[in-house]
Amino acid sequence: MGKGFSVGRQEMYGAGGFRLNVHLLFHRPVSAQLTPEAQLADVMREHYNRLYDYGLKLTNGDEDTTKDCIQETFLAYWHHAADWATIQSVKAYLLVTLRNRIIDHQRQQHRFVPTVFWADSNEMATQPDFMFSPEDFMIQEATRTERSRLLAEALNGLTRRQREAVFLRYLQEMDYADMAQVMGVQERTVYNLVHEGLNALRQRLPPAWLLRLAGWLLSSVFIQ
Repeated sequence: MGKGFSVGRQEMYGAGGFRLNVHLLFHRPVSAQLTPEAQLADVMREHYNRLYDYGLKLTNGDEDTTKDCIQETFLAYWHHAADWATIQSVKAYLLVTLRNRIIDHQRQQHRFVPTVFWADSNEMATQPDFMFSPEDFMIQEATRTERSRLLAEALNGLTRRQREAVFLRYLQEMDYADMAQVMGVQERTVYNLVHEGLNALRQRLPPAWLLRLAGWLLSSVFIQ
């Protein structure tokens, strides 16, 4: 299943009176003064794929849960239309909302075990896991399949919060202030997580591989 948002009536006319004319998703009004509905359509166009990628990481690839939580995220954003002018970063607002929706969903599914700690850190298991897969590297050549697998393993060797910080910093291209808002920690903590994560990767990967990993982190594809 692809990650592009669906425009089926069942999804777009969902619970809570969430009504969006799907025509607006593809045809932006010419008027400089956009209606709230048109503004929401713009936000959905701009941020859906970003939310989808982040949601898949938090749900270990559960597409159905990810899509449901994304819809709830846009619904929450729509319900707070009166506050749109005060939102400093729409990207951070949506990612925070999606993260909280997924955490709530997983708690309802009893997927959290509050008394268990992660083996490689002091992190309580009260947050969704965050894992990379070989497909994240967008490597098309069959000869590079093993390399992509090993790189994914190196990234997954980081702590959960380090993985999430690296993802938000380089794939979502977020600044540290927004990352801190999304992750619910201090800005200095986010900086340290990224720094420690990159240092750990330097210890686990040969220099030549680090150059390729840097190319992926900056452009989502490997440099030649």
